Amino acid sequence: MNKINLLELEYDELESVVIDLGMKKFNAKQIYEWLHVKIVRKIEDMTNISKTNRELLAEKTYIPYLNLLDHKVSKKDGTEKFLFKLEDGTTIETVLLKHKDRNTVCLSTQVGCAVKCAFCATGQGGYTRDLFNHEIVNQVYTIHRRLVKKGEGVNNLVYMGMGEPLLNVNNTIKSIRILSDEKGINISKRRITVSTCGIVPGIEKLLQEKMPIGLAISLHAVTDQKRNEIMPINRRYPLQDLYTTLQTYQKYTKRRLTFEYILIDEFNCSMRDADMLAEFMYGFDHIVNLIPYNEVEGIDYKRPDREKIEKFYNQLKEVRKINVTFRGEKGSDIGGACGQLRQQNKR
Repeated sequence: MNKINLLELEYDELESVVIDLGMKKFNAKQIYEWLHVKIVRKIEDMTNISKTNRELLAEKTYIPYLNLLDHKVSKKDGTEKFLFKLEDGTTIETVLLKHKDRNTVCLSTQVGCAVKCAFCATGQGGYTRDLFNHEIVNQVYTIHRRLVKKGEGVNNLVYMGMGEPLLNVNNTIKSIRILSDEKGINISKRRITVSTCGIVPGIEKLLQEKMPIGLAISLHAVTDQKRNEIMPINRRYPLQDLYTTLQTYQKYTKRRLTFEYILIDEFNCSMRDADMLAEFMYGFDHIVNLIPYNEVEGIDYKRPDREKIEKFYNQLKEVRKINVTFRGEKGSDIGGACGQLRQQNKR
């Protein structure tokens, strides 16, 4: 008989398992706290559970963990990148972004990526599979355990690592419910942001869930012609469909939308591009994050020079009055910046 993976279970699911095993209902609360507050790796460490019940749990269930293969720390800004090996031998990368007032984990949701944006390293290696809920949650817990030893913890989550979260929408949503559960690690939903390239059915699913999370749209171009060139998913969900869906999303959630726009030299950073981007933004309560392209080996796109970047920014902010900012570049020296994560073959 296959053992039950305890980290796959939400509270009510765990409660059902505990009762089915012949344990008391209150044991579920104890176990859940060990899993999601104290974040233990071993059932034997659940010391307020009777020895008999621990033996029963060990026989019927297990706690999965991620195997850390590599860990790099940026000399520039302290960003940390983790290479994890999963149970099937595949690998993912996760990033810890350090700020003065918070620690943000950048989560992966897939092994590789099926979207294959032309400028991104992740999609170049292809797509292998979706991550299970426990593999998403365990990225946070593995890093949180390390931070707790320093008297810190994880405060913010961004679903911006490897993969497209809304192509793995069910596991993404389940992981958010667990990670924001007041009975668990209790990261506020308002401190959680999901990034998407524009998967319309996924955005609609998030709206149905009525989660007060942040939503970030990887936009990068505001004509179908240009977006098709660098983001093939736009052919399935073109800009007008995305625009209409986001209008509905914002109408019902009342949350400001974040639009991410990577500046690629000789492609999307002219004054005409800035003006068209401004026109697109006027329909939303928005913030635009400009991201100068992080160059990737084997991909021909280049970062614009400082003068072009500043002209683009000023056209948006000073001339078109757009709410715009630069996303701080972190971890580029360790391949941990936006668009640089990829599968590895280390063992």
